[in-house]
Amino acid sequence: MVKTIDAIIAVLLLIPLVALLAIPMYNSINPKLGGISFFYWYQILWMPLSAILYYVAAVLWHGKEKNEERKLKKSSRRKTGRRS
Repeated sequence: MVKTIDAIIAVLLLIPLVALLAIPMYNSINPKLGGISFFYWYQILWMPLSAILYYVAAVLWHGKEKNEERKLKKSSRRKTGRRS
């Protein structure tokens, strides 16, 4: 079963992939930005955007792992009857 957090992480990782693989969408010269054609500045724009999306996905993944570790510790304490 896919959890909501897993789906969010997957979407965050797929957004840059889909945006950059849809070449016909940005395969044009105009509009120009600072003398650079749209084709190039669109791809350059996605570099920091991708980094931000990957960072958010990594933070969510790390938080998910910590949450799972806490659940495992809590369930193991219940089974053994010990408190830490």
